[in-house]
Amino acid sequence: MSYGDFGNDGYIKEFKIELGDILKNLQNKIYILTKDKIIDHNDDISIEEKITLPFKEVSNKEFWSFLMNEINSSDELEKLVSSKEILNAFKKIFKDPVRFDICTFRARLPGQKRVVYRWHQDEGTWFVSKKKNLQNKLTATLWFSINGSNKNNSIQLVKYSHKEKLYNHTFVNGQGYFNAKINNEPNKDLIYTVNTNMSEAVIFHPLTLHRSVVDSSDKINLYPRYSIDIRYYEKDIKLNYKTSLLFKLKKYYKNKLWI
Repeated sequence: MSYGDFGNDGYIKEFKIELGDILKNLQNKIYILTKDKIIDHNDDISIEEKITLPFKEVSNKEFWSFLMNEINSSDELEKLVSSKEILNAFKKIFKDPVRFDICTFRARLPGQKRVVYRWHQDEGTWFVSKKKNLQNKLTATLWFSINGSNKNNSIQLVKYSHKEKLYNHTFVNGQGYFNAKINNEPNKDLIYTVNTNMSEAVIFHPLTLHRSVVDSSDKINLYPRYSIDIRYYEKDIKLNYKTSLLFKLKKYYKNKLWI
């Protein structure tokens, strides 16, 4: 992988990060919390097999919230996000990477529509934030796959979209500023669908348009997908871009409203 892909295309395609026991410990934590929800299985199989087993039925939002809270506050997640292996991945594109404040475990569980995000840019959230430590950073998001992903449950990225502008974003209930107001659907030839094995990742620019893949199959997919949004930024470099007057007014209004 190279800075050229990140800077020119807006993303770096799938690559492997060897994390050994750091990843296995996190996978085991997830398994312990979900084992009663997944289909009957032999306890002697490997953790790599356990973490990919389908659920017995659609999970409720209370369980999803419980799982998200437990993992996001866990030592296992913290050790992975702050590991030297993850830092070294960011050093491939940044000279002096610093960890960003928001790194989040994502659980795409069966039947949970709120985990499906529309086209958006990460900078849309940081732009309207009242927290100065989140603003004007040249961040990169490393989308790390815990148990693998495919064309039905991963994410899509739009090539070159980071060179356009920061679009006006609207608030989506239960998610945040995850709806970019784009005039037309992106060119299909520029849409890249991520497909990972476990322990593989992609990195993308904070202005790259991306979304969750919408499963087009008729049957409910009972297979979970676990990932982590890991963010670092380049120290002492600000992110410069153009955005609409409407979004600038929204930022001002929101900050005045919440201060």
